[in-house]
Amino acid sequence: MKAEPMIVYLPDTRGVELSRYGCGNMKLGLGVFTYSRLAGGETGTCPGSTEECEAICYAKRTRGVVRDEVYIQNTVRDDVPPIPATCSILRIHVSGDFDTVDYIQSWITRLTERPDVTCWAYTRSWRVPELLFDLEQLRSLPNMQLFASMDPSTPDVPPVGWRRAWIWRDAPNGHWPMESRLTFIDAKLFDSHNQITFDGGRSYVCPEETGRKADCLSCGYCFEGQKHDVTFLEHGGTK
Repeated sequence: MKAEPMIVYLPDTRGVELSRYGCGNMKLGLGVFTYSRLAGGETGTCPGSTEECEAICYAKRTRGVVRDEVYIQNTVRDDVPPIPATCSILRIHVSGDFDTVDYIQSWITRLTERPDVTCWAYTRSWRVPELLFDLEQLRSLPNMQLFASMDPSTPDVPPVGWRRAWIWRDAPNGHWPMESRLTFIDAKLFDSHNQITFDGGRSYVCPEETGRKADCLSCGYCFEGQKHDVTFLEHGGTK
């Protein structure tokens, strides 16, 4: 017997002011606020994107009427609205990235206004020279943890002092530049929680993605820590 199609009724947003912030998902935890924009290097807000990250970007594969409307508002405007009063933990850019100096400075203003808010983000815009100085300012805020996103095809590395967010992806024919820069301490992926980077640093494999933590909120490594890198698996939630 053929199943009946499911009917989904979309919300009517006429006369309703949508918040430019979101709140919670299964990976982050329901108490984490979010702020996102359109992803992508050509049609979105990711000027530092690589061919590899464009190919595996999860944010470009998830869409929705209300979500798209909010993401578009956040994309076309450099001004960041005030952080919601009930927000204490904020994840910037589940989708999208920092693309202009004015936008970065707007975040510096908002986070300076709210020292009670703990915030974290991952960015590839460190690869854009004209944005790096302002990103360094943003990174220096005491309530901000900013990671330099990396992937197997990224040939360069961020300045000294940056925490890095790596993507681990099985290489075709076993050859990625990443292999010379990031190795597991143990041979088995899920038996090893730490990796050694090319410069002798440590990278912690995301415990939410390996089932060791329920979500980001219960882990806290990225937004409570002050040092060391993080590694996401290919399907995971970094940009």
